[in-house]
Amino acid sequence: MYIINSLKVLNLFIMEKKDAKVLIIGASGRVGSHVVKELQKNSEGLSVRLSTTKDDLLEKWQTDGNEAVILDLDRPETFSAALSEVDRVFLLTGYTSDMLRQSKMLVDAAKDAGVSHIVHLGVFTSRRDRIPHFIWHDLVETYIEASGLSWTHIHPNVISDSLFVQNPPLKETNSFGVSWGEAKQGWVFASDIAEVAAAVLREGPQKHGGANYFLSTEVLTGPEVANILSEATGKDITCNVQGPENLKAYIEHIPSVPEKAYMESALITMELAKAGQMEAQTIVKDDVMTVLGRPGLTMEQWAKQNLI
Repeated sequence: MYIINSLKVLNLFIMEKKDAKVLIIGASGRVGSHVVKELQKNSEGLSVRLSTTKDDLLEKWQTDGNEAVILDLDRPETFSAALSEVDRVFLLTGYTSDMLRQSKMLVDAAKDAGVSHIVHLGVFTSRRDRIPHFIWHDLVETYIEASGLSWTHIHPNVISDSLFVQNPPLKETNSFGVSWGEAKQGWVFASDIAEVAAAVLREGPQKHGGANYFLSTEVLTGPEVANILSEATGKDITCNVQGPENLKAYIEHIPSVPEKAYMESALITMELAKAGQMEAQTIVKDDVMTVLGRPGLTMEQWAKQNLI
């Protein structure tokens, strides 16, 4: 009897010490790639699995010693193998209206596979926004919450990198553009989003289950951002201030219906922002501090780290 009980204790100890397996969806994207980097710095208690839709990237990751799988949100037949033995999922969908269908199917598959925790990257929602893709994210998160799985939602405001890391990048041109005139916006950097996500994935649902984290570090106009970057670097950095009407011609030529629907929603966002009708998004709410114990990265700090 003593031996049997000792074996049970040993087995429980081994189970407790077993690393939780995390699946990173969107691992090669702007935010997802930062999440991967953060977990490569510190993956204590985790076993990390990367996912991609591309065979060549899969081969590269595996050659580099990473655990990697094919997962295509438009191909549910890829879900089972990707989710096998996974405990936690970082869920990031593409910028199309297909996020509704994709997310529902992925959540269903995750529940069937025994996943315990979904960390979802959404938007800086008030839950009352009259913006289609904000509403889509609200519905996705409501479905995740109803699934019975543990969940954590991360809500970033305008991701600065989407404007600064362009083609060509700000570092080369000393300029960037905004499409909402001189209206104020809340800003956050992808590196902070990723560090928060990585911490949530490491620390798990016991600490972060049922939490909504809102990330908006500064509220600034495009020209104010340009002035801060210029003063921090000693360079003449300019902001090309445009209105949302400049996107209309581009949107009309998008052949994909789901992508066009998303961009039409983005146009609504910019029109509301320019008109000063996004009060819920023009606030500072820094849950980088809540999760990491430090404030989010400021424009000045980012400029000194990346532009000098």
